[in-house]
Amino acid sequence: MKKKKLNSIVVAGLALVLAFVSLAQAGGIKIALDSPPDLERSGTYVWAKTFADYLESNGMKVKMYPRDALGGEEEKLDQVTQGLLEVSCSDLAKAGQLDSTILGFNLPFMFDSLAHMDRVIANSDLMEKVNAGTCKKGVRVLSLIPVGAFSGLANTKCPVKTPSDVKGLRIRAMDKTQAQYIKAWGANTVIVPWAEIYNSLQTGVADGYLNPAIVPVMFKHTEVLKYFSDIKLSAPLRVSICSEEWYRGLSKKERAIVDEATNKANAANRIWQAKVEKSGIGALKGAGIEVYENTPAEIAQFAKLAQPVYTKVISKEIVNMFVTAAEANR
Repeated sequence: MKKKKLNSIVVAGLALVLAFVSLAQAGGIKIALDSPPDLERSGTYVWAKTFADYLESNGMKVKMYPRDALGGEEEKLDQVTQGLLEVSCSDLAKAGQLDSTILGFNLPFMFDSLAHMDRVIANSDLMEKVNAGTCKKGVRVLSLIPVGAFSGLANTKCPVKTPSDVKGLRIRAMDKTQAQYIKAWGANTVIVPWAEIYNSLQTGVADGYLNPAIVPVMFKHTEVLKYFSDIKLSAPLRVSICSEEWYRGLSKKERAIVDEATNKANAANRIWQAKVEKSGIGALKGAGIEVYENTPAEIAQFAKLAQPVYTKVISKEIVNMFVTAAEANR
């Protein structure tokens, strides 16, 4: 009996040693990036670099892994869920597979601005409700990370002031969900992979797409696009997620460091965001694109047509939670 007990202790001790060796080999806290390490163009890298720097300045060893080095979106989510990856910059929609509450942050025209969204987060329990669902499945959502200004509508055909102007246009949708909103405005849709966008615009397969102002400049689509309407659809969002098992395993002091690193990273991302909002429209104009700044009344027309689609995407209960919080913090 004593021999069996001794063997159990030895095995447990060996497992603990191997766990520490594994962590050391991995380089401490692993952070999976989702973009090139570019502080000028990548909002998620700004977030991750600030987060990592703060952790390291407080004695926590960090290693950042390049985009796709640890796998694609599904693989990263699985690794975080299983506690194999501590932190990841990831796709919001993938987190929505764990709990659909987070998809409310992606609803078009829900927020007037990024500042409005931040007020909603600060003054409501929406993030707590998100994590109440995702943490049960091993994932904690640390932050929503904007990666550009609110999206507008770029196209090759005509200025777009109201929904009546998009009738007859074929607008590229990134997926079936986005296509529902575009169709609600009266436009036609076509789902085109991002790698094929330039060719599609050039050949007329697509007449335009929804994206922040800086995107046509970054991908040289200004060579074929002619117009951009600033309809302020929504902020393009990514998320930073972490392993709940890892987070709960931190000491009280370490958890406080991680929480403060999150706050620092959020602040740095918002500073970056403000710069991007100013530079995007200017860059478009500089590239020869005719930019139209839609009025609040015109934007409201797009929003009114989009709102009935909300409950086709997520539950009425979640929609009502977000509408209530958004209205209370305008």
